[in-house]
Formats: sequence, C-alpha cells, structure tokens
Amino acid sequence: MASRLSDKQFALRYLEAFEEASARFDGDIEQGPLPADLEFVDWCERISKDQIDPATGKTLKALRIDNKRFDLADRPAMRAIYAALPSTLEAANQSQITIMKCAQVGFTVMEMLYVIFLALKFDPLAIGMFVPQQALARVKSTYRFMPIARSIDEAHRGMITDPHTGRRRGEGAVTLRQIGQSIIHFLWTSGTTTTESNPMDAVCFDEVQEMLIADMEKTKERLSASMLKLTLMGSTANWPEADIHYWYLMGSRRRFHTRCPTCGREEPLDEYFPDCVGYDESYPDRLTGAPGDYRYRCREGHWIDDPQAGEWRPENPEAELRRHVSFHFHQMLSPTISPREIIEAWLNADDRKNFYNRKLGKPYQDPSQIPVTLEHLNGCAAEGMRRGLEWKTRAAGTYMGVDQMGAYNVVVIKERLADGRQAVIHVEEVNAPDPFARCDELMEAYGVQVCVVETMPNYNDAHRFADRWPRRVILGHYGQLEDAILHWNDGPKMSASERRTAEEARTRFTVTMDQYKCMSLSLMRFIEGTCLFPDPQALIQEVLDKGVRLTAAVLKDRMFPHLMKTALVTERINEGERRFRRKVVKVGIDPHFAFANMLCDVAWARAHGTASIILADIAAPGAQLQVLAEQMNLQGAPQVVLQALIPLPPGEICGNCTECPMTTQGPPASFFCNEIRQNTDARSRGCALFVAR
Repeated sequence: MASRLSDKQFALRYLEAFEEASARFDGDIEQGPLPADLEFVDWCERISKDQIDPATGKTLKALRIDNKRFDLADRPAMRAIYAALPSTLEAANQSQITIMKCAQVGFTVMEMLYVIFLALKFDPLAIGMFVPQQALARVKSTYRFMPIARSIDEAHRGMITDPHTGRRRGEGAVTLRQIGQSIIHFLWTSGTTTTESNPMDAVCFDEVQEMLIADMEKTKERLSASMLKLTLMGSTANWPEADIHYWYLMGSRRRFHTRCPTCGREEPLDEYFPDCVGYDESYPDRLTGAPGDYRYRCREGHWIDDPQAGEWRPENPEAELRRHVSFHFHQMLSPTISPREIIEAWLNADDRKNFYNRKLGKPYQDPSQIPVTLEHLNGCAAEGMRRGLEWKTRAAGTYMGVDQMGAYNVVVIKERLADGRQAVIHVEEVNAPDPFARCDELMEAYGVQVCVVETMPNYNDAHRFADRWPRRVILGHYGQLEDAILHWNDGPKMSASERRTAEEARTRFTVTMDQYKCMSLSLMRFIEGTCLFPDPQALIQEVLDKGVRLTAAVLKDRMFPHLMKTALVTERINEGERRFRRKVVKVGIDPHFAFANMLCDVAWARAHGTASIILADIAAPGAQLQVLAEQMNLQGAPQVVLQALIPLPPGEICGNCTECPMTTQGPPASFFCNEIRQNTDARSRGCALFVAR
C-alpha cells in the first residue's frame, strides 16, 4: 500500500503535475473529437452499448459502473436530468445546475461522465472537481473516476496519448488528470489555497452538504476569466437554507410531478409523504408473491405503480432565464427502492433528519439542534432595552472573546450586571492586515480583565497578542474532556515546542475547551434570558461582505444570524452502531460571532475562578428543584443546572441510554455515568442528557 503523503508533499506533487500539463495547454476552447450536435444524454446511451471501433474493427466494451452495465432505460426521471445538462458552448455559458438529492441515486457517476464529455467535446478545458476534504479528492480520482475513464475507450485513449506527439503517456497524477489537452483537477474546498488559485472553465461540487457557502463562492471565482463559466453541484440535502438547499432555492426548483393513471392528478409524491404510500391487501408482495404489499397512491387514494410517469416542473421558472436550473430528486423516483422500503424506513427511523435528508432528499431542521431562535434573541434585546442598557465605547472590568481568521477577527465584549446576568456592551468585526492591533485598543478602552482567543489559525499572531497582555489574554483550543467543560493550563513548565518558540510568541496561560459543552451552555444564556443586549439596531459599523464594504447594524444583521446558524448535533459514529458523538455544526456559514460569544463566556468563567460556565440564577427553584437539590446535595446550585437534571418522563430510563455500559446480560444494576459524573442505576429515570439507544 502506498504511503500517505503529507499536505505539503501533496501540494508539491499537484503543482508539478499542473505545470507539466499547463505547458501543453493553449487555453482556447475549441470543438473536440465528438460531433458538434452530440447531446450528453445521447453520448451516455451510446457508450452504454458495445460498439465496433471503425479504425480497428475491434469490439469496444460498453461502459461499466462498479462492474455493472450503465443503463438509463428504467430511469426516465434521471434521464431527464442528463438531458438537461448543456451540450453546447452556447447553452453551457454561465449555466449553473444544482441537484438536491437523496442518497445513492448516482449523482457522482453523472458528474464524472459529464466532465469526461466536456473534456472530449470542448478541448481544451480546465475543469475543477471539488469535494469537501483532501482525502476524498484522492479517493474520488483513484477509485471512482479512473475506473470509469478506463472503460470509455475514447476517453482513456485521450488520457494516455499525447495530443502533440502521439506518444504514450501516463494516466496523470492523483490530483490532476488529462484527456487530450483538457485538464481535470481533483481538489477540495477546505484548503486555504485550493479554492482560489488556477483559473478554470467549469467547476463541479460533490457532497456540498459538507461545504461552507463562502468557500464555494471563493471557488467559483476561478471561473471569472473563462468564456464558459459552467457550474455543476449536487449533494444529499442537509439543513434548510444552507449548503445545497441554499443553491437549490436560487435555481428554478424543478420537482417531479408523478401522474396518477386513474384521475390524472399530477403532484410530487414527497409533497404528501407518508400518505403517498398505502397498503393494498390484494396486491402481490414483490418478493414472496403472497397477497398484501405497499403501493404508491395519489391524494384521492388511487394506486400508482410507476412513480416515474410524469414530468419535471419548475417552481421558479424565472431562474432558468438566468440559466440556473435546480432539481430535487427523492428515492421514490428510484427503480431500485420499493414503497415497502420507503415506508418501513420511515416507521423504523430513530433519526428523522437522516430520513428526510437521505430518503426524501429534503433539508430538515430539528428545533432541538438549533436551540437559539430570533424570538430568544429579540427577547434578550427587549429586556436589555427595558433595563436601559446601551452600547459603550469605554468600560472597566469586562470580558472579551475573539474568534480569529486571516486578517479578520470577531470580538464580543460583556460586563456583569448586579443580578449576575451578562450585558453585551460591544461587538465588532475587524478587517485589517493586523486585526490584533485593534484588539489591543479594545483591551485598553474596555478595561478587559480576561480575554480568551482561539490559538488557530494565526498561531503566532495570537501568541504575540497574549504575550502583550500576560495573564489577561488566554489562548484557547479544543479537546475532548470527559470529566469537565474547561481545563485551565497554567503550569510553569514549557513543552519542547514552546522552548523552540521565540520568547515574544510564548504564553503560559491556555485553556482546553470541550467545544460542544461550552457552546451548549453559552447558547443556553439566550434561551434562559441571562445574556442581554442593548438596541440591536443602534450599533452601526462598516463591515466587509463578500469583498464589498457596507454599513450594517452589526448585532442584528451579523451576530443574530450567526447565533441562529449554530447547531448542536448528536449523531451516530457509524451507521448501524449504537455509539454517538456530539458536535457543533456550522449551518451554511461560519458563525464567527457564536464562537466569539462562547469564548467570551469562557473568559467570564475564568474571572470567577471556575472550571465550568456557570449561568446566572434568575429565579428561585420550585419545589421539585429544591427536592432534587437536596437529594443530590446540590443546594445553592444555579437553577439552570438543576433543571438540566430533572428526570425525564417514565420510560426514558438510564438503562436505555447510550451512556449506560451494556453487558451480555443487559444493563448493570448500577454504574457510574460519565455524562452527569455520578453513580446511578439502570432503573432510574433519564436526565436531560438522555440519548436513546
């Protein structure tokens, strides 16, 4: 097995391959070896059959996908999408095709076939195939793209034959393949330079659900100098108004309207799911032949046996005038998925979001996963204005959090009110070559007693900032903490790497944070109303938005959306397993203000000498909480801490929780729970951290 290359080695290999390919790339789009009037869907159907090579008389084997024949005959709904992909330079010019889909319907195969078609028909082209991570780019190039390219004789011949000399050449590098003079890049959007370097004529995005919109927008800038400017993207759906759904909404929003053979009604089946599936006692089972099976039906109750009988219709036809076509494709349009499989997956689903995303191809947002709403934030602002809170330009004894990126810092500053609540007194976006210089000014103007700043990505700048404010600025990084939310690292010892670091870039004060726990408790303040704002529209600043400077109400227009785009997700580690992990998810954008706010709360905790983020106790506990406090010896604990430990309803017991250590005989009679850090037993009712197996 080949050894894994480092990121630097990988980048060097890519640059070497690109320079070699570019030396033969003339950049002028021309008509390639395929006929000018050949449509993409017709080409796919042609190569799906055995052919006779006119030059040699030999039989050319049909295209194979995963060692199986490729055929669109039983997929008319998918074939219509193939037919919609532009096949001429005029039609492709500035087109964007977006496919929001369910799982396992063949988008990646279609994307790779389309890239090969473009490379053959319009030679030379520069095409970028982007995935979220570097490792996926390698896998896609080696194990997905190359087997398909090798099974298409004209594509593989163009790949291994130098178009200038006619001599044989290799199949190219992992990150860069050539067909004729066309260059196909295999890159990723999470890289710091891979989104912005070499110009391209077309870009394709696969697995958009893992990409940030800002990274995709930067990547699309590679098309600026091209005469083609073609974009193709597809992905399983994820969050509403984020990732692929964001781009789908911008397009024509084509949905497949299935036609009822009895009454003629035409409507998308997913529009009235699960009522679109019914049980017919007389219909023969597809596997056993015995009477009784599930079938699709229209709203009137008439049976539908061919869900692909119908047509695609746009909900936003005006977008097609701008050549932005988008499709929504669900699994009920797949000939390999039966109505029984769909309805049983629905009935047995313990993760509704997963079902909506992967089966229906639709975005889904569980309200419990994005806890902060506009109503919560407006409530915190209303209470703050009622109390007379105002934005300040100077203060003393405050707390500051800094989320930092390249030449861009986001700052949140708070002070403590008499009743223990927080008051946000300043927020700011800093766009400057040296944003930490502005942070120095804020430290001075607001008399910040504790500031927490993320160590990465600008490691040296963050260290120098901390060194200028010893003990007051603490560098933060993330780690898995089983028994705590925060871990303060104030030891006098230096690591080997620190001893090699210049004196001006050293600091002795750092904090390790459990990101999920810290963000959970930080967002809880807005739900509980313990963090208040002045007038959201009163603080006006100049901000940089997608390269354009504009004035904005920074709290209302910038911070509020960030807080509402931060999700707290519990997901299975592997499909089919009972192990889960908790993580913070950025929904469509990078919510810098949410992280700056969380870091400010960590600074708040430091000032109070705690290892946890304690919330203000804003009301006397009720009788149930008092009893709970006495039982658990937690008298005097804040209300929100006690509320988190209130037992759930009967039936949700400790023994059914993922934290319960199971044995071959089932759950133990008693055990130590790592989540609540105390002994419990399997018969106890679950706490608020309960996650069902």
